[in-house]
Amino acid sequence: LRMFHHYRAYRQVPARDWRNLHRAYARAERLGVAEQAVKDYLNRDVRDTSPRIAYMRATLLGMCNPHELTPRQLTFVAYLLERWAEKVEISSAPVAEGELPSLTVDLAGERCAERGAAEGAELRYLDARRLAKSLRNRVALLRKGESPARLALGEDCVQPSCEQLLVFLYRQWCQARAPRGADRKRVSDSVQACTGLDAVHYYVSGRVFRVATTFKELTARQRDEIATFGRVSTRDEEDYSVAQGFLLEHWRLEDESAQGLKMLRRAGNPGRRMAQGQLVGVRLADAKSFQLGQVRWLLATDLGDLICGVKLLPGLPLAAAVRGTGVNAADEKYAQAIALAAVPALKAPPTLVLAPGWFRPKRVIEAAIQKPMRVRLLQVVERGNDFERVAYEVLPD
Repeated sequence: LRMFHHYRAYRQVPARDWRNLHRAYARAERLGVAEQAVKDYLNRDVRDTSPRIAYMRATLLGMCNPHELTPRQLTFVAYLLERWAEKVEISSAPVAEGELPSLTVDLAGERCAERGAAEGAELRYLDARRLAKSLRNRVALLRKGESPARLALGEDCVQPSCEQLLVFLYRQWCQARAPRGADRKRVSDSVQACTGLDAVHYYVSGRVFRVATTFKELTARQRDEIATFGRVSTRDEEDYSVAQGFLLEHWRLEDESAQGLKMLRRAGNPGRRMAQGQLVGVRLADAKSFQLGQVRWLLATDLGDLICGVKLLPGLPLAAAVRGTGVNAADEKYAQAIALAAVPALKAPPTLVLAPGWFRPKRVIEAAIQKPMRVRLLQVVERGNDFERVAYEVLPD
């Protein structure tokens, strides 16, 4: 429970907590009570437990990449583990899981279980085959239209998010970690970042968004400044950014791949509150323009530093503006949006990043992407807690 609340707050579980957990289970083994049934009245669903089951609940929760889950998802996983943790056996001998590397944990260490090379003074091997079978069966039945409630997944679990979460858990618990994609050469270790659609639009466009019913293209001077500095550089614009709270934060680049970044913000650096799933604009120190990303996971250290994992959204961002069409929208003003170009190599269609609530299937809107045009919204490609990324098609004039 102590570890669970660390995850809920996106805080790093101290090494001493892992060490104490492993020692407690090792002691239960030596006493011969690891399988002894006891009652735990703090459980929400199943009160029958044992030292092994309690140990596996903590271990599996630590293995499911909890810093990538929302508090609601974490609560759901903890609820599932009250019943599912008993499906994982622990032994002192390696477990044959086909081509999968063994799932091991060192009871003399201070880390969570992981798949890979077995090293440690007091190794134990975890058999997750029953758990894997249960997850596969439930995912298959959900895809056939079975309701989550009928599969004992709770009344609050709804599709398609239920199936997506079970697939995610299967990958974390029952599969080897996929190798990281080809890394890019890191030229600089610093990153500038901004959060929120308004701020991202401001820094991508390099100018103040003027609410109007007409769309005006950038001037030649503004285009030159964006090419040189990555944005329009004027005192008025700077004053506007401060007044609007468009803080440009300074982060340190910890790791980089073609699809994402791992960044660190020191405790002393000013910065806004970060939330899992939100939109973020990032610019490496050696880059002229911003890229768009989504916060995938957060981790606050004991020193107050914030570590953030960002998934980069495919496509070159371009500042845009959108408004509704039709009789009722005749006088509607433009709102900020970001257009992302198609990336055929990644099979990524052209998309619009919009504020939440804009999407309706086949809705026709007016979009000013370099020039005004009518577009039809097709489907939500990605949804964050403060944006929707929507695929669209351009309609003939």
